[in-house]
Amino acid sequence: MTKRQLIERVSQEAEEDRAQPRLTRADWLEKALEMLIENGIDAVRITRLADLLGVTRGSFYWHFADRSELLEAMLDVWQQSNTASIIQAATTPGTLQDRILALFICWLDPELFDPRLDFAVRDWARGDAALQAVIARSDQQRMDALTAMFAAHGFAERQAIIRARNFYYTQMGYYALNVREPLSVRLSYVPTYFETYTDEKLDPQAEADFRHKVIARKELWGDECIPAR
Repeated sequence: MTKRQLIERVSQEAEEDRAQPRLTRADWLEKALEMLIENGIDAVRITRLADLLGVTRGSFYWHFADRSELLEAMLDVWQQSNTASIIQAATTPGTLQDRILALFICWLDPELFDPRLDFAVRDWARGDAALQAVIARSDQQRMDALTAMFAAHGFAERQAIIRARNFYYTQMGYYALNVREPLSVRLSYVPTYFETYTDEKLDPQAEADFRHKVIARKELWGDECIPAR
């Protein structure tokens, strides 16, 4: 390639960038997360993302220094959504009943806890010891929040730990096994799950209010609960 040809190519790329709609950092990050969920971390490549977004690679570098910075941002989204949502639900002001039901909402609403993203990140960590450590810390933060929730409502230390484990491992196992069932069926189990975790009966009015909240959000997942993958 001659110097003139190189100059023309660079100029053409700049003109194309100006002609294209300006993308935000969020646009790149959203598409990268979609790629991670659908195809795994190896598919998250700058050139591929640029092709999908209809822009040149140069647009990427307006928002990220390199691919590593993009990957860090993806992990930040995962931590601030999936982990933070569990912690927030477990510390909801009110009674143990209020907190357990808030956690049930969290598990059901992919805008709060996205199981596909959670398992995509876990798949990403295979063979990556540093990322496995990040995930382990996140799991521990979730478990600590659940344990503290039970302890704050009168359960002894070991009881609080085991109830937190039952709660967390049951739900993560539900996603890991890719369980599919109608939302109506899953909702029918709520009173029994609640009693199993707390040794208390769920207040009928609280159950009715919970169902109303879930149905109001039903358009997010349709008639079938969202599987993990």
